[in-house]
Amino acid sequence: MIEPIMTKLSIDVLDTVLADEIIYAEVAGSGAMGNSGGITIYLIKAGQLVCYETSLFSDENTYLGAERLLFKHQNTYKHNDIKTDKILFDFYYGGMGNSVFVNKNVSLKIGDGYFIYNRNNIEYQIFSSVHGVFDSVVYAMKGSENNLN
Repeated sequence: MIEPIMTKLSIDVLDTVLADEIIYAEVAGSGAMGNSGGITIYLIKAGQLVCYETSLFSDENTYLGAERLLFKHQNTYKHNDIKTDKILFDFYYGGMGNSVFVNKNVSLKIGDGYFIYNRNNIEYQIFSSVHGVFDSVVYAMKGSENNLN
């Protein structure tokens, strides 16, 4: 099982991210429990699973850009007058101010406290910011049967 490479998300990096390449992402508002004011985005770059991270408190411009990118590609939750574009993500409320986005074209398996994404027979670990978010999303996925093996 391959763990992600953790790296900082910047405006320059965000400009290279294609929304349809995002596998899993979380947005936590400034008062959310867990990763308060944080965004994580998982995608495959050059054959590696990368987890990009940013924070509202250290880089507001990148946070707002990433938030806009994610919310405009889902149609479940309206946020700050962001208009919906092409629908790429299933939206899950992760509890206590956390929003989760899972690419509609991927299937995730449930691991022991993490999700498993399989691509070309390679399994990658995707971690939620906190265990409560993981539990909330698993519960919602099981209820909807979307994106879950």
